[in-house]
Order: sequence, then C-alpha cells, then structure tokens
Amino acid sequence: MSKRCIIIANGDINDYKQHSSMIEETDFIVCADGGIRHALGMGIIPHVVMGDFDSLLPEVKSALSETRCQFYEYPEEKDMTDTELALSYCLEKDPEEIIFMGVLGTRYDHSLANILLLAEIPSGIRVKIINEQNEIMLLKEKLYLQGEPGDIVSIIPISRELTGVTTGGLKYMLRNETLYLGSSRSISNEMVGYEATIEIKEGLALVIRAWD
Repeated sequence: MSKRCIIIANGDINDYKQHSSMIEETDFIVCADGGIRHALGMGIIPHVVMGDFDSLLPEVKSALSETRCQFYEYPEEKDMTDTELALSYCLEKDPEEIIFMGVLGTRYDHSLANILLLAEIPSGIRVKIINEQNEIMLLKEKLYLQGEPGDIVSIIPISRELTGVTTGGLKYMLRNETLYLGSSRSISNEMVGYEATIEIKEGLALVIRAWD
C-alpha cells in the first residue's frame, strides 16, 4: 500500500496540469464518483472509484473495465457522501498522508462538509485539501508549512478555543495566545520565508495557505 492516498472528488478542478504535478507514481488514487472525470482529464487511471455513480457516465465505466480500476457501488440513499466513503476506504489502508482534490465547488453544503471531514482523520496522518490557489490543513498540535514569502496564512478555530497558539515564520507572530471560535484575529497572516510553524496546546483549527 502506498504511504499517500489521493482522493479526487467531483467538485471544481480548473487546472489539470497543476494538480497532476502534485501526484506521484506511487500514490494510491481513489475517485469519489464523478471525480473520475478529473482523473481522466489529468491522464490518470485511479485504483478505485466509489460512490452511488449518479455522476459516472456508463461509457466511462465500460472503458475502464479492462484497467486496474476497481468500482465499488453504493445506494443513492445513504448516510455518507461519496467523498466520505472514499475517505473511509483510504483510512483502512493506513496511509501516512491523504490529499483531497476537487472537494470544493459551488455546492457550499458539500464544500463545508468536505472541509470538516479533516477533523475526523486520526492524529498522525498528514492531511490537506488543495485547489489552484489554496491548501487547507488540520491543526491539532503542530503544523509545518512550506510555501513562498508573501503567501497568506489564516488560522480558523473549529473548537471553542485554541490555547497556547505560537507561530514561527509569519509576519504577525503569536506567542502562547488564545484564539476563539468565530474570531477573525488570525486571518490573513503572511509567510516571511519558505517555511513556517504553528503550534497549539489545546483545540482544533483549520489552517489555510493561499497564494496568487
């Protein structure tokens, strides 16, 4: 089993070249239903496609029947989204890292639910959502960031409070601070170099790195 899983969903991906450059040959690739269109757009045959297949064209499934790709079909009326099904499948493979692509889009309910899936991933597994101009990561204890000087970094609490917030490599430094759910205090910080760190003592947060 690969140490890294890529989950490709049916949301927005506008730059296939950029996304495909982030995928390595050894990655294990799972498509959530219509996410297969993005995989094929990147010239990639996934290992698994799963979901209720309401977005999967029959001719696509037929064309992939002679490849390595496996299909797992679920009822349309179910208690999990296709993306959550794909995540559950990947977690069974005991990966070290999970990267989500195509999980954001015009359906805000799906976008928000997909972002909050990060909170369900066990500690010790690196995880992020990426699109053309953002990456979203989960902060539980300590997070290392790599990027470019000037990249925007925002810390968004998703627990009632974050305690002991300490940053390094950011323009506006925090030292053992407390941040609260709903506050915008930690929005739009900036990287001053190519690396940054964010550390907390208690709580849970999303960290978003954005670039032009």
